[in-house]
Order: sequence, then C-alpha cells, then structure tokens
Amino acid sequence: MARHFVIATAGHVDHGKSALVRALTAVDPDRLPEEKARGITIELGFASLDLSSADGAGGEFKLGIIDVPGHEDFVKNMVSGVGCVHLGLVVVAADDGWMPQTEEHLQILEYMGVRDIVIALNKIDLVGSDDEAFLHEVIRDELQGSLYSDAPIIATSTQTGQGIEAVKEKLSEVLEGLPDPVNHEKPRLSVDRAFSVKGHGTVVTGTLMDGELTLGQSVVVQPHGAESRVRTLQSFSEEVDRAMPGTRVAVNLANLAVRRSGDASHEGVARGDVVTIQKLAVATRLIDCIVSKSQRLVGKSGPAAKPLKHGARVRLHHGSCNVPGRVFFQDREELKPGETAPAQLRLEGEAMVLVGDRFVLRDWSEVITVGGGMVVDVDGDTRRFRRPEQKRFFEQCLSNAEPLVGLVEAIIGKDLGVPRDSLLLKSCFGAERIEAAVDKLSGEDRLLTVEGWLFERAFWDQELALAKRTIDLFHKQNSELLGVAPTELRSQLNPFWNEGDSFAVLLRALEEDNYSVVGTVVKRRDHQISLPANLAASANRIRSTLGDKLLEPPGRKQLIQGAEDERAIRYLLDVEEAVEVGEDLVFLKTGIQRLESMVREYLQAHDGGTVSELRQHTGVSRRIILPVLEVLDRRGVTVRDGDVRRLASEA
Repeated sequence: MARHFVIATAGHVDHGKSALVRALTAVDPDRLPEEKARGITIELGFASLDLSSADGAGGEFKLGIIDVPGHEDFVKNMVSGVGCVHLGLVVVAADDGWMPQTEEHLQILEYMGVRDIVIALNKIDLVGSDDEAFLHEVIRDELQGSLYSDAPIIATSTQTGQGIEAVKEKLSEVLEGLPDPVNHEKPRLSVDRAFSVKGHGTVVTGTLMDGELTLGQSVVVQPHGAESRVRTLQSFSEEVDRAMPGTRVAVNLANLAVRRSGDASHEGVARGDVVTIQKLAVATRLIDCIVSKSQRLVGKSGPAAKPLKHGARVRLHHGSCNVPGRVFFQDREELKPGETAPAQLRLEGEAMVLVGDRFVLRDWSEVITVGGGMVVDVDGDTRRFRRPEQKRFFEQCLSNAEPLVGLVEAIIGKDLGVPRDSLLLKSCFGAERIEAAVDKLSGEDRLLTVEGWLFERAFWDQELALAKRTIDLFHKQNSELLGVAPTELRSQLNPFWNEGDSFAVLLRALEEDNYSVVGTVVKRRDHQISLPANLAASANRIRSTLGDKLLEPPGRKQLIQGAEDERAIRYLLDVEEAVEVGEDLVFLKTGIQRLESMVREYLQAHDGGTVSELRQHTGVSRRIILPVLEVLDRRGVTVRDGDVRRLASEA
C-alpha cells in the first residue's frame, strides 16, 4: 500500500518553484489567468506525484504537492499552504541566491514544525560550472543554526532537466525515514479552497490532518459550528469511500453554501474553516501558548528582527486560517530574536485550534513574519493569565526537553487531578503518545494514577495526609462523636475536591489506609466513642428527659439548653441510645421501638390503618405519629396505600 504525504514548495519569487513542480509532475500548478499573465504565483497551486523508494524496498509514495507563492505580497497565502505538510521543497535560484523570502519561508517552516526539507539549487544552467560548489557552500552557510543545517542540496534546471530525477530520488529517500501520517481519530481538514460545482453544490479542498473522513459521515465546519455531511470524497482526483490522513482531499459538503470573502454572517464555508467532527468542535478567542522569535534573526537588522512588543496587533496563521488579534506576554514587555516566552493570544474572531498545534504570527499589515509557537491551552482566561498557578503551568510546559511530557505535567499540575481518559482530548496528540508521557512521569514518581484519575504526586500525598490529620484532630476534639461529616472534611481540603466525583476517590483511598466511611461520617477505623466529662451532665439530662417522655419527646430545640447539649445529642445518636426521626425529633431507642411494636400490633390485627387510627391506638400526637410512620415507610416496615398504612409483606 502506498504511503501518503504532503509536501510544499518554499522560496523567493521567480526562483522557479512552479516550474520545478511542472517538471516533477507534468502539472502546471498556476491555474489563475492573472498568474499566467504576470508570470508569478499568487494563490496556492496543487499537483500530485507518485514515487517509488530509491531501491524499491521502501514501497510506494503518493504525494500531494502544494506550490506556494514567493512574492512578499502573498506570504499570507504561502503560510496557509504549509500548515499541514510533512516535507518542504525549498527552491533557491542559482543566479539570485538566498533572498528575503527564502529566509522568511525557512523561518515559517521552522515555526510550523516541519522537520525536514530538500533544497533545489534551481536554474543551475544560468551559472558557470565552477560556481556550483561555491553556491552549495553559500546555502550551507545560510542553513547554519537551523533545523535544516544538514538538508540535502540538489542542483536542478527545469530547462535542461538536470537534477529532476535526483530530486525525486532524494524526496523518496527522505520520506522513507519519516513516520506515516498519524491517525488519532481526530480528523481535521483545513480548507484552502471552497467553491461551487454545478449539479453538485459546495466542494472544499485541503490537507487531511489526522483521522479519516468517510462517505456519509456527519461533520462540523469550525469555527462557526455549521453542521453538514460528506456527500462525496476525492483524493488525488479519484473518488474514494474513505480519505486517509496525510492526503489532499476534496469534499462535497451537503446543505452548505460557499461563504464569500468578507461575509460576516458566519453562514456556509470558506477558506480558513476546518471540517472536523463534533467531539473536536473547539472554537476559541483566547489561546495560551508558547511563542518564539527565530534564533536566525539574532544580530540581523530590518523590521522582522525588531522585538515583538507586548500587546502588539498580530495575525494568527494556523492551518489555512488568518485571524487578527493581540499577543500578550506573561513575564516581559517584548520578545527579542532567539527568545521563547509564555503568551496569550486574544483574537478578534474565533479559531479552531487544538493543544499542541503549531502556528505562525505575522504583523498586522501582513508585511513581516514576527514569530511562531505552539498552543498549550485552548481555554485561556485573561483573569488568571498572570496568576502564580498559571506561571507555574507555563514553567512546567517549558521545563522538559520533551514538549508533550512537559505539557502533561503542566496540565495535571494546574488542574491538580484529571480523569485519565479525558487528558488532552482537545489536543492534536494521540492516545499512545499521551500514555507514553504519562508513563514516563509516573516512572519518575511525579504523577500517580488512582482509580482512573491522574494526580500530581506531591498534591495527592499532601491532600491525603491533610485528610488524615483532619480526621485524627476531629477525633481528639470530639471523642464523643463517631466521625467527621464528609462535607466538613472536604471543607478543610483544597477546593479541587468540591468538583465532580474526585472526592469519592480520596475517600476510597482513606478506606484502604485505616480509615472507614460509616453511615454519614468518616472515621479512623480504631476510633472508639467515649463521653468527655464535660458532656456527661448534658447527656444524662437529655437521656432522662427523653426517658420521662418516652413516646412523646419534646422537640430537639427544647432539648438544647446549653452549649454542650447538641454534642451530647450527637453522642447519644452515634452510640445508638437515641434515634433521629426528622430534623426536630429525637427518641430514645426504646421509645421508637415501643412505637414500632404498637404500630405492628395494630396493623396485624386490622387490614391497614389510617394516621388517625394509628395515632389513637398509640396515644401520641399527630406531631409524633406522622414522622414515625415516614421512618417506618423508609425502613420497609410499612407501605402507604393512599391514606392507609399496611405492613410490608417482608415485615
């Protein structure tokens, strides 16, 4: 089976990028009349190329090629074409050398995370044979300090055909060493063209990042949330039932019109939108991120080398979208060349991004590229951006040589605990890579998994120890009580435990460590109730009062005459001398047992009884009989049938 990849050209205007694509594929990527008239590429062009590995053992490659414009006025179009590519084909004209857009395009490829490039030293027929070695050295010097310092350089001429086959062989060689495009079941098609086809409706094209699209599949067009369905699919000009990641795809979308440029209605679909699935329907205006300004600009002059100012107006380029906004730094007033810093993008429109996505920042007027970076949080918050916990989050993101490992640690450090199956759902990372990062941190004892939850180890140990101390102190100060109520225990801990079902996980951990949940309280397993001397008098008085009025005790408020009485009542309840019947009624255990016996006696002798009949039989007031009967109903002693109570069959 052929392996699918997408490559993009890069380089200065008039260095022969489109001509090289024509020579490689026999397809002219310049499709607009204006492009043909002016002789320069303005919009993205597309072609495909089938290759075999150099020795035939590496299999077949099916490549989508995106040809980008090189003119400085159209760099914004160039950026939209390289957001989803696996390999760059950088073209440098031998008669012109390394030029401004050569440099800018190279920086853009770095910002977007493109790890490999092949360089075509084009128009080699225009220089003397003695110049070739010198030009190689010049390009190699320009590549120093970049990801691409060892990139292959091949001399080419589209006029003579020199080097064309060598480029194909080198592309195959480099692609053999690349991993296959990922399939994490998170499909995203960044739309670079949207148009109508008579008789078919709306068609969009783009590079499919991750995941698959299938015929009939329900999709969502982000960031505006329009719902649609895949009518037909084409990949490399052939109709398919399933589009695979890493391929150029054309999708016929049902019930959607093409949205025209400048249309603020948000209806339909346009370039810059993303075709995805419902679970990835993430649209945001606030993005926490890590922003860098290229090391290659250090010591350079010119607008691009100027520091990026805090609060500067910029344009976010991500995939094929271009969204205006401002960039704010957390710890500085400007970002200089070669620096990396935490930042927040506050956009003027919505963008569909995932954690881990790469992006490019250009200035407001679209003249220069000012930086690039990676998304670390799609749910940014202006209020917490400079808080200590958010600073720690960014520090952890930056502290690890493996970005994903640092990101996982930072997320759990910020959230304190995360269900393992929801970690990084809003990210471009797959389950295997996430699990590997979790395993690495767990192996270093920095994370802990408890019942499917991931906790920062230090936080978990601290909270578990605090819970134990709280329970132990409660026993010391309230020896007459069975234990502490969970709500009171939780109030002494980090507010994290107030959300979701995480607190139940902590309670179960306590139960495995000499503590137990008994009824409505949490206690140390070996705790024995004992009545302090200062409560003895209160307990004796309340016991006596309840005994004197065994079947018709006073209300709870009447029982409480002093500061210690409530604690004394709680003691009698915990040692089961007393029974609570409603919020305001407490019986001695013998009293409630006597009333239950009388109710059973009457109902066994009659075919049921009303409240009035049972009240007369027991001789108690309505204030007493109603809550007592409700308790017997809940315990399954009696059942209510309209106004009549009967003994339950199992009673």
